[in-house]
Amino acid sequence: MINDRLENLAANLAVGRAKSASDRFTIPTLDDGQIEAMYRGDWLARKIIDLPVTDMLRPWRCWQAEKEQITIIEDAEERHDIRGKIDKALKWARLYGGSAIVIGADVADPMKPLRPDAVKAGGLKYLTVVHRRMINPGERNLDPTSPLYGEPIHYTLSSQTTGEVQIHPTRVIRFIGAARPDIDVNAYGWGDSLLQVSYSAIHAAALAATGVAELVHEAKVDVVKMEGISKYLATTDGTALLTRRFQASAMLKSINNTLLLDKEDEWDRKQTNFSNLPEVMMAFLQIVSGAADIPVTRLLGTSAKGLNATGEGDQTNYYDMLDGQRRTDLRPKLKILDDLLWRDATGGPAPKEVTFTFNPLWQMSEKEKAAIDKTRAETDQIYINASFMPEEALAEGIVNRLIENETYPGLEAAIEEHAGPNGELVPEDPLLEAEIAATKAGANANVQPARNGPPGKAAPKNRAPARDSLSELRSRLDRDHDELGAIYLELGQGERR
Repeated sequence: MINDRLENLAANLAVGRAKSASDRFTIPTLDDGQIEAMYRGDWLARKIIDLPVTDMLRPWRCWQAEKEQITIIEDAEERHDIRGKIDKALKWARLYGGSAIVIGADVADPMKPLRPDAVKAGGLKYLTVVHRRMINPGERNLDPTSPLYGEPIHYTLSSQTTGEVQIHPTRVIRFIGAARPDIDVNAYGWGDSLLQVSYSAIHAAALAATGVAELVHEAKVDVVKMEGISKYLATTDGTALLTRRFQASAMLKSINNTLLLDKEDEWDRKQTNFSNLPEVMMAFLQIVSGAADIPVTRLLGTSAKGLNATGEGDQTNYYDMLDGQRRTDLRPKLKILDDLLWRDATGGPAPKEVTFTFNPLWQMSEKEKAAIDKTRAETDQIYINASFMPEEALAEGIVNRLIENETYPGLEAAIEEHAGPNGELVPEDPLLEAEIAATKAGANANVQPARNGPPGKAAPKNRAPARDSLSELRSRLDRDHDELGAIYLELGQGERR
């Protein structure tokens, strides 16, 4: 037999008396009762389940559509509490290993496939969140040519009114906890609880915290040596006498800071050194952090320690992980729901231009937001000066961004009130109109045909001088305004004299 591992016979490593030769990994299977006890009774376990979901859904998403379309989809979201139900489904999946959202649309026969095109306005009756103990998957679809390969052929849901109801898998949006690799023996297809993966780390941290707490009771111990103490303890009366004596001594010491002893008695104090215990505790908590894949600063709610430490790198990696989960796991589920929401609200399919993006997970400070807003404003001004797109279109985009970012509260209503008579966002510029009227006669003579364009159409390069002349005109008017202001000021002073 040939072994392709390093064996040190002299040191008995991996052979003979080496203890590691008998080590084996085992799965710490947790029943639902213990999982619920951990979640309800241990703060670390609860944070491991809740924090990533809270952080993932906190910024939610931003719709890219017309104002009326955004109102329709957001009202449907709020009416069916989509965000709250996604939050519950994700947390239950992480806690129990699996959960599901049962779609109550086109409910005439729940065993038939769901047909979104059959959902009319008001046709989405309910969205019910259940965890894996409340819904039972049937046999799995083992047809590799089926789009539902690996999914159950049906689900069974217990109802108090109708008993057991079988549901087609297209009516169930399933959420998985920690995915299991043993597909061949995992009959129901559910995952593991996230607490099972991190159980040993949580348990060790809890033991360490308990041990440190017990040491607090031993922080200060008084040691008294006295001759013949065993004789006193041999009788009941002697024990009572000895107890009363030291109770009185302790009372005197606490009141007067004086300890009374016989000449032959000896007194000493033993104190526990706690100087290294914080580092020990932090080491256990860092292991929990690694097991849960949550930065220590986020798990404990503390700032980063160490010289020049900011924790931004850990936080960035954490947000990148959550963003990946949003895109690969959450987005496909939301697309199913969004189609049903739109049909429930309007009776028809969603327009192709209605899309959404997830808002950034990283929340900036007010100073950072102000700096970015300033940069964007400067960029917008550059685009306006470049004149390569209609100002009305650019203004609409800028306004949409300011409304979505909630930069100015009440901006949307104010714009509706003060918009032009035709709803235009960019008011007519009288200076520009005057310049166009003044130069209209000679403009056509100076216009150069655009390359590969129709005759009489100005080339894009000839638009810049018009902008420059407009700028000069405005500057000249500003100077005239300042001069007139100075003249009026002098006239006013002369009248007072």
